[in-house]
Formats: sequence, C-alpha cells, structure tokens
Amino acid sequence: MQKRNSIVNVPLLGGIVLSIAIHVAALYGKGVYTPPSPKLEAGQTVVHLTLMPSIASPAAAPEPEPVEPEPQPEEPAEPVPEPTVVVPVPVEPAPIPVPEPVTVDPPSIPKPKPQAVVQEAAEESVEQDASLIENKGVISEAQSTASINPVYPRISRRRGEEGIVTLSVQVLANGKAGNIQIIQSSGHKRLDEAAFKAVQKASFNPATQFGRNIDSETKLSFTFRLTND
Repeated sequence: MQKRNSIVNVPLLGGIVLSIAIHVAALYGKGVYTPPSPKLEAGQTVVHLTLMPSIASPAAAPEPEPVEPEPQPEEPAEPVPEPTVVVPVPVEPAPIPVPEPVTVDPPSIPKPKPQAVVQEAAEESVEQDASLIENKGVISEAQSTASINPVYPRISRRRGEEGIVTLSVQVLANGKAGNIQIIQSSGHKRLDEAAFKAVQKASFNPATQFGRNIDSETKLSFTFRLTND
C-alpha cells in the first residue's frame, strides 16, 4: 500500500509543470515568481520545479587590441650637402699674336772670292858650272810635293791688298824648309807673312846627287790677287 502511493501521477505532474510554465512566462520580467504549493491529496507526491532565469553565458572576453609597436625614433638623416654651383670665370680670349713684319733683305751678290795665285819660280836652285857637273855629277832640282796655297788674309781682302812675294827657300835633305828669306816684298806685311807661313808648313822632294838627297836652295813666288772666279 505504501509502495503504490509513492508512484508519481504522471498526467498530473505534466499539468502542473505546464501551468507553472505558463505563469512563469506571463510573469517573466517582473521577477521570479514562486507559485503557492498546491494542496495535495493523500498519497500524492509534489515535485516543486523552480524555473530559473537563464543565466547568460559570460560574454567572451574581448580580445585585446593589438598593441601597436611604439614608433622607433627615426635617425636623423645625414644632411645632404647642397650642390655647389661653380660659376665659370670668364676667360679672356688670348690676344691673337700679330705677326711681326718680316724684312726681306735683298739677295746679296756674292763677293768675288779672293784667290792667291802661286807662281813658282822656275829658276835653278843650285848654280851649276861645268867643272861641278864633271866632278860631282848631275844634281836634280828640289820640288814641292803639293801646290802651296797661302791663306789670303781676311783684312787684306777687305782692304783690297794685292801683290807678289818672292822667297828664297832652303830645302833640306829631309824634305823640310830650312832658311827662308823674302827676296821681294808684296808691299803688304800681311801678304808677306802669309806666304812665309805657307812655305814653312810645306813638304818638298829634296834635290839628289848620285842618288842621295842633298840640301839645296830654290826660289818661290806667290801672287796675291783678288779675282771674281
């Protein structure tokens, strides 16, 4: 008997639950309403259901805003040097050289080249007599190995000095000139000295007798004359 009273009346329970739900829906928003406990008959079990307001799920924590990195201080840019404007210095044009007037000298007429004409005296250097030839044999005459040309002095050319110089020359057995004497002067000391020096430097083929060289004497004449040749 006791066991049967403990069985829940399902239809009744469903009606109670529905009634509570309707009241709760009507009174929602005015607070939580607790209906009065119904009177139960003997042998019924009452189940109290309290409709709790739905607990809102906690709002999701807002995502933290992204932290922007603090701006790094910009390094000061190296100052760019301002371009230097080079102002060209005006260059004065170089003066055009004026050619100097060229003086053209008239062609000079070549002056006549003076020449000293040498005339060798064709005189016998050694006197021969019949007795000498018979006793000592024939003597050959001394001769210069080359033409003797004295240098015409420059001052004499400018002054127009001319003349003939005759010299007596001792020709040694070795072909050199020994004693020299002026027999006839040209009248100008410079011309006489020019002839004298030329003979001193000359070489001769000495005179010979019996195939041997001997000393002898000869005469030489030098003519100094200005010519156009």
